[in-house]
Amino acid sequence: MKLVNSDEFTAVFNHKKRLSSENLFLYYRPNEMGINRLGFVVPKRIERLAVRRNYMRRSLREIFKNIYNSNHNYSFDFIVSIKKTFYKNDFHSLKAQVNYLFLKLPHWKKWKILLLYW
Repeated sequence: MKLVNSDEFTAVFNHKKRLSSENLFLYYRPNEMGINRLGFVVPKRIERLAVRRNYMRRSLREIFKNIYNSNHNYSFDFIVSIKKTFYKNDFHSLKAQVNYLFLKLPHWKKWKILLLYW
């Protein structure tokens, strides 16, 4: 499920919990809905071409879908903000970065085995 309106984005940003990797910032906030929700911020100043910005969103959505559709008891609102551009040849590096960020999340430490073998 997606974060859609600006109030949902603002709530996550105001929670002030952020993790970072080489290409990404991951903002998160626990929610009571029982499902994980995901939103993206891909600034034009990072990548001018819409085709590449959309590729970044699609590839991250696919990585997140495979990780957080696993069986767990915690639900979060996530916002992924891109801080450095990437493209097709960086996909495996990006996947490793997302795994690293999920391992740093509270309550996700017990899912370390799942993330390492995915």
